[in-house]
Amino acid sequence: MHPICAMKPIPFLIDPPKKHIHPLTFFPRQTSLTCNVCGLLRKIYPTYVCFRCNFVTHNDCMNSPHIIKISRHRHRISFTFSLTSREWFCGVCRLSINVDYGAYTCDTCSDYVVHSICALGKDVWDGKELEGIPEIIDITENDGPFEVISEGVILYFHHNHHLRLEVSNVYDENMLCQACAIPIYEGWRYATFSSLM
Repeated sequence: MHPICAMKPIPFLIDPPKKHIHPLTFFPRQTSLTCNVCGLLRKIYPTYVCFRCNFVTHNDCMNSPHIIKISRHRHRISFTFSLTSREWFCGVCRLSINVDYGAYTCDTCSDYVVHSICALGKDVWDGKELEGIPEIIDITENDGPFEVISEGVILYFHHNHHLRLEVSNVYDENMLCQACAIPIYEGWRYATFSSLM
């Protein structure tokens, strides 16, 4: 037994847990159970299960915050156990999100979703739980037609993908600006990442 485990034993039963409606029981075996909160499979990690509904959570995921603010989005995001069944992409890592596991969503921007593991990263989240703390609305916030994601990358309000600023030296008469419908001549333009490849 680890000295820390002897001094501070892991509780066998958690009732009530922070993120679930039923009691959670410690599962002492090293087994392959995917966590419903983070979506990861960690063999050698303290895991709790709900025998009523087959819910599985890692010890640290069980206490992850409900409402947080991350550096990659201007609004607060909150944890949800389920997403509507459609294709979702993480607002931090841009990879696909499995709707069977928990994620963080923005209540203001209906299409902004982040993997739990990405949202809680040290370079993204400041470590503050915001549940119960009123949100301060910044009235000086720029509500222009786009959000700056990073240098040369924007999210236009009428477009579902990030757009990257690039130089085009080729004139294509069929290439029209999706905002004003005028042909794009050579020079700078914003394009989706997929159209640049």
